[in-house]
Amino acid sequence: MCYVNTFCQYCAKRCPDTFVKIVHPLSTIFVAAGILFFFSEQMFYIAPQVYKDMAYKLYWILAIFIMQNILGNWLACYKTSSSVETLPKECQMPVPEEEHLWRYCEPCKKLMPPRSWHCGLCKCCILRRDHHCIFTATCIGHNNQRYFFWFAFYLTFGLIVSFVTFCTHLARNGCNMFMMPDLFSNLLLQFLCKNHDSTSNGSLFHDSTSDGSLFQTITYTLNIFAFLIPGFMLTYQVQILCLNSSYYQMFDDVYDLGFLKNCELIMGQRGLWTFLSPLLKSPLPHDGTQWQMKQQSL
Repeated sequence: MCYVNTFCQYCAKRCPDTFVKIVHPLSTIFVAAGILFFFSEQMFYIAPQVYKDMAYKLYWILAIFIMQNILGNWLACYKTSSSVETLPKECQMPVPEEEHLWRYCEPCKKLMPPRSWHCGLCKCCILRRDHHCIFTATCIGHNNQRYFFWFAFYLTFGLIVSFVTFCTHLARNGCNMFMMPDLFSNLLLQFLCKNHDSTSNGSLFHDSTSDGSLFQTITYTLNIFAFLIPGFMLTYQVQILCLNSSYYQMFDDVYDLGFLKNCELIMGQRGLWTFLSPLLKSPLPHDGTQWQMKQQSL
């Protein structure tokens, strides 16, 4: 994952315009296709075999809740800009007593607030810039980090639910999850079956064909690897939330005011209650130009 990130940064710096035109659409299609695939496969194939009657209806409610949070936070993250240009004109210049805290941005040719940094892809400075995300096609910063956090959270949560349901499906077909072979070298999960039926013609499930077995194997593998990307993003975001830091200064605790206060600064006045929906109004406590430091004020 680190190598992929480094490679993307290299390409973005070398050819920023080309990178945006090619990578942003491809990344968006990749995420949309993944969401559609796992949702369809779970809700119309796996879940009906695992859950019955009321349990299946409750599973649909959970799936809809997860989906509306994934899609809603994804869209809100893209639509909400954290650019310094979103500030009122009078707030884009420092008051005299705080001018020494602002820094000069050479590409923008003007002073910028503390914790704001220039993005070569967005071609502007971003308030409390975290990083540029190719999956949301925008920079993550002061105004939209809440949405990115929950986007990563619900992608991860959704894939965990998908994986657990799929494993339940495998277990009910006589498969041992603790005997998983190396999927890189063997795409068939024959070794999982504890009660192999000779009438199954060597397939993973007693009532499936070899093509069905291969489909299940690929799905299992995709679920594991798909989990790595949002899981990686969420791990970083939790660390950032705990310290009120940023992606490139992840372990810097200069602005750490305690977990609850950090949640308010990033999630808004409603804090972690924003997990309910991206539509939940949660105003941020300030505009992103003034930041209180640990045991002192800016």
